[in-house]
Amino acid sequence: MRNAVLFFASALLLLAVGSAWLALYPTVPADLGGVESMDGRAAHVRIPVGDDDELDGWVVHGSRPGVVLLFAGYARDHRRMWRYGHFLNALGLTVVTVDFRSARAWGRKPTTLGYWELRDARATLDWVRSRAEFARSPVALYGESLGAAAALALAAERPDVSAVVADCPFASGDAAIADGFRCVLHLPAFPLAQLSRQVGLWCTGQDPGRLDVTRALRALRNRPVLLVQTRRGDRFSPDQSDRLVAALGPGGEAWTLDDVKHTEAWLIHREDYERRVGRFVVEHVLAGGATAAASAPRPRP
Repeated sequence: MRNAVLFFASALLLLAVGSAWLALYPTVPADLGGVESMDGRAAHVRIPVGDDDELDGWVVHGSRPGVVLLFAGYARDHRRMWRYGHFLNALGLTVVTVDFRSARAWGRKPTTLGYWELRDARATLDWVRSRAEFARSPVALYGESLGAAAALALAAERPDVSAVVADCPFASGDAAIADGFRCVLHLPAFPLAQLSRQVGLWCTGQDPGRLDVTRALRALRNRPVLLVQTRRGDRFSPDQSDRLVAALGPGGEAWTLDDVKHTEAWLIHREDYERRVGRFVVEHVLAGGATAAASAPRPRP
């Protein structure tokens, strides 16, 4: 009996360790969704982050004074965000996107469900504000999944963000880990989620379950937020979606779909998606972003 218990415990630990390692360093496909890459049109820039590192960034200039920062989700890089960059740039907006250090091809950091990713998002916004050409422009954040979670957390810190489009963020890091087992692997969350979270902490020095996106969203009560959610339960449970919708303030609006998988709203309902998001961005960035832009920090000398 004792040997059986030890074997079962060892198997659970190995499964948790293996799952955590794969989660820390997933493969990163291009995943353009059928649109043309905008890499050839974009200016490739290096954005300083911390004292000794930098991000790869891409900037496609627009014809109007508004900037949208695009943050990709888990196991995706900037190429994924060109599906949104095309229609946003067609509206006249400048689009800026980066590779999070947890998704880049060189000197890669582990995925932390917010620790490194939020710092990268901060560095991107700081870089935009340091540029004379963008210093007083209204800026919106647009993220998908993990990128959406980082966008909401960053906007809660920064009053100079005019609006946020959050496509399928998780409600919290711990809920995202638990749903990874329940919804994706179809395994019980307990005790695997707890073990996996501990392995993530051991490997990275950061708790991957720490980020509380719901709390950040509550702090954006009077800020324009468009929350795009799906309820298929293939990645995040409907409970996470419900928690986030309940946290929206009077400045927010939710578009919840029952017929698409996680982050597939654009893919399945592209015309409606671009119409809704385009209307939101035009209203709150191009037409209504002056107040937040006025509170932006001055560019660095």
